[in-house]
Amino acid sequence: MGDNEEIEDIEGTAEEETLEAGGAQKKLLGPTVIRTLIFVALALVLIIISGTIAYIVARRVGAGPETQKMSPEAIVREKPLAYFDMEPFSINTNDTDEPHFVKVTMALGYDTGGTTELQTELNKRRAQIRDIVISVIGEKRYTDLNTQEKRTELKNEVMRRVNSKLQNGEIKEIAFTEFVLT
Repeated sequence: MGDNEEIEDIEGTAEEETLEAGGAQKKLLGPTVIRTLIFVALALVLIIISGTIAYIVARRVGAGPETQKMSPEAIVREKPLAYFDMEPFSINTNDTDEPHFVKVTMALGYDTGGTTELQTELNKRRAQIRDIVISVIGEKRYTDLNTQEKRTELKNEVMRRVNSKLQNGEIKEIAFTEFVLT
């Protein structure tokens, strides 16, 4: 009997070792490891998909007309404008709490169109144009003139008011050759 028990102990030990090895393998591939692997795989798939979408969107946004190369024949070149230079302006702003001062020199750009009628009219209306510029800038406050966007709005307003007075053409552009705001 003693021999049988010994054989059973040896067999039992072998079976226990096999079960323990299988348990370790079962623990290694347990539900938490499988879940972690699935999450990692899903994360990689999402990263690849979002990267692909970002690439496609960036390509479409970057393919706008301003980034496309054009042949030199396709570019329409505009004739340069002629400019009517104005004398410098020194104007106080409309600020009441703290006085501010604007010094502006500008040129009025116009299309010559083969005639000098607009040039003549601008010369005749020089005082009226100066009055318009002084009135428009004099109505502004420091905060209405302190950014580039606001200065562009100022140019558009002056151009609109000057063009409303002209009869032989129109101003196409106003160029500030000097703009000092203190």
